[in-house]
Amino acid sequence: MQTIIDNLKAERAALLDGLAKIDAALAALTGGANKATARAGGSGGAAAPKRRRRRKMTDEQKRAISARMKKSWASRKRKAARK
Repeated sequence: MQTIIDNLKAERAALLDGLAKIDAALAALTGGANKATARAGGSGGAAAPKRRRRRKMTDEQKRAISARMKKSWASRKRKAARK
């Protein structure tokens, strides 16, 4: 059983190596890193994109959003009541 697992791991490593070579060739031909390589963290040399952080809302902004949503919900409720 262990030999089967070792063979599968070796085959997987060989396939990943082949895929990395194909990605490198595509990048050389297209002039840029392949999107799949960048996403998978492959050896394309492209750094992973930084995650965007959410901006923190102030209390005033939260209150303003709350008021707008309450107004919107009230409007929807009035329209539903008319039907």
